[in-house]
Amino acid sequence: METERRYAELILRAAGDENKPKIEGEAAVFNTETSVGSWFREKIRPGAFTRVLSESPDVIAAFNHDWNYVLGRTTAGTLKLEETRSGLNYVIYINPNDPQAMSVYEKVKRGDVSQSSFAFTVRKGKEEWTNAEKGGEGKLVKLPLREIVEIDQLFDVGPVPFAQYPEASAEARSKSEEIQPDEITPAASDGAEEVKARQQARLRRIELENISIHQ
Repeated sequence: METERRYAELILRAAGDENKPKIEGEAAVFNTETSVGSWFREKIRPGAFTRVLSESPDVIAAFNHDWNYVLGRTTAGTLKLEETRSGLNYVIYINPNDPQAMSVYEKVKRGDVSQSSFAFTVRKGKEEWTNAEKGGEGKLVKLPLREIVEIDQLFDVGPVPFAQYPEASAEARSKSEEIQPDEITPAASDGAEEVKARQQARLRRIELENISIHQ
């Protein structure tokens, strides 16, 4: 499965002191609708992390998803993850002897870095989709809604400088396209070739988005 990333704003703080510094954050928020690009809306359901956390996964805390910038790790006891009623919380126990880690701690403490993110995959068959909504004259009112029921793998959590463009898997984007109507419903007089041209344009857009994400 292709890795996805999500971001949470303003749910991050530095705690402890210079001798026992730590960073606390909320990587995911339940039942909060977010827009994933122009592809779909998304919610994470309560309990989505229950299974993966029960398996004591090897998850790292990394600054800005840079795995060369490790701040903590679950298997080392320097990263703690907890699923609460509101979302996924984390605590990173910063090494005061690590200048790189202390630099991140000070950035969080000053408020220069104030957001969180996590990288994950969705367990196969553990997501539910609701069709896009159309209004008058077939105009698109709402994008399709994806509800994540269960996370499959959790790779990293940690602070990020700002919320970047959400990264969705090609499979999720493709699914959203299947249940997303055209902005304007084709009129009865539209020819088959016209409809086919619109479908091909949509597929080409997905291909270009895939290329840009993997560059």
